[in-house]
Amino acid sequence: RAVPEMLKLVRRAPEQGYDAVVIACFSDPGLDAARELVDIPVVGIQEASMYLAASLGSYFGVLTTLERRVPVRRRYAESLGLGGKLVATPVLNIPVAETMGALDRMKATALIKAREATADGAEVLILGCAGLGDWSHELQQELGVPIINPNSAGLKLAETLVALGLSHSKVRSYQPPRHVIPLDS
Repeated sequence: RAVPEMLKLVRRAPEQGYDAVVIACFSDPGLDAARELVDIPVVGIQEASMYLAASLGSYFGVLTTLERRVPVRRRYAESLGLGGKLVATPVLNIPVAETMGALDRMKATALIKAREATADGAEVLILGCAGLGDWSHELQQELGVPIINPNSAGLKLAETLVALGLSHSKVRSYQPPRHVIPLDS
């Protein structure tokens, strides 16, 4: 439901002086469409986190908020060519809307689930919700494995792309649409 409004913001980003866009929802909604609309980098935090995790260890896990998100995480990892590296998707069973109000319960549950994921072979863990990222360092110190804050991963990738003067190829996958429907209608 948020994608149409988000695309309006993305389309305006270059004219408002932004050098890049970070989609700070872990499911990366509208990522491909956003990349088609603009010539600046558009980064999804899930994609950035998974590629980063794959570079930090042979196997990774994604702590996700709800059981229904597990197949989505697995399909996404497969789409990135990382399906064989995703070995755990522990579920916190806390809806996204409750993540900020249930911080103590979330941290305690995440610690238990993260330990289970490392026992299943995960060498790196991703906090699979934008609302979870703030305490990645705390969890990392407790567990002794890299814990990826998806917000930071997305932001740092966007900064790197801007610094290198790179953006998404428009040759095939992210060609601008031929007929752009006005977003204000």
